Amino acid sequence: MKIRKTIASALARKTIHANCLDIVRHLSVEIGERAHANYDNLVRTRDFIKARFAAAGANPVEQEYTAEGRKVSNIVVEIPGSRSPERVIVVGAHYDTVEGTPGADDNATAVAGLLEMYRLLSAHRPARTVRFVAFTLEEPPFFSSDLMGSMQYAKSCEKRKDPIDFMICLEMLGFGGRWVKQSYPFEDMRKNYPSSGNFLAVVSLPSSSEFAYLWKNTWNTHSRKKILDMIGPSSVPGISFSDHYSFNRHGFKSIMLTDTAFFRNTNYHTEKDTIDTLNFRFLSYNIWYSYLTLLDIANREVLPNEKVPQA
Repeated sequence: MKIRKTIASALARKTIHANCLDIVRHLSVEIGERAHANYDNLVRTRDFIKARFAAAGANPVEQEYTAEGRKVSNIVVEIPGSRSPERVIVVGAHYDTVEGTPGADDNATAVAGLLEMYRLLSAHRPARTVRFVAFTLEEPPFFSSDLMGSMQYAKSCEKRKDPIDFMICLEMLGFGGRWVKQSYPFEDMRKNYPSSGNFLAVVSLPSSSEFAYLWKNTWNTHSRKKILDMIGPSSVPGISFSDHYSFNRHGFKSIMLTDTAFFRNTNYHTEKDTIDTLNFRFLSYNIWYSYLTLLDIANREVLPNEKVPQA
């Protein structure tokens, strides 16, 4: 049984590897810069993501709004829950880039993760609804503003009073390896965390720590390669530098999965953030175990802050 499971896992990761190569190549090489200033490429990216979701059986819906006189869109698909469809877990990743960069790791790897996690999870009917959102305009000059794609979406969720259990932000998943040097903002972190960047991190503000621990503990039951938690206040550099920040600001619990961005990837926000710098074996591993962790959590009867059902 264990051998069959190992073979199935290897075959699944091989497919993820091939699909991620295709997705990241299309986004970072064939399209390239995906910034608001390069609007045609931003639209091409939106259309590519919609087509990829549709090919996996989804019916993508756009949340459209205007930013500096141009129409931009978040892209939303979901898998309805089988037992508790009113409860929602959101998985999101931004698809834009900083101007002048191809954005292979930031954030084509996470878009690949979003698309592949949807493809894998769509073969199931988890207990809770899982909603996948590709966000526009995460990067400067829109970051933390009301025009940030995830800010627009989180605000609409708050207004509708969407029963969101928590949000999972995918942010840079493909830069890592045994020989990659890892840095940290503080000396005590350097003492307590690995010196090589061969791990994925689950990050959160203290207010969402119970979901970071939930993700870590669930992941670590499935994977021999452990995920590490990094929890701290927004004063810690980078800890709130992505779309989970928007959900936290609008009252939702949120976590981020990341290869730690500029603490590892020296190509961050430069023209050198290219496909040839990525480790697709590392990326496919991260996506596969993120999928298994998400499936496990989405089938739980009770999550943190929920009451145990009475018999």
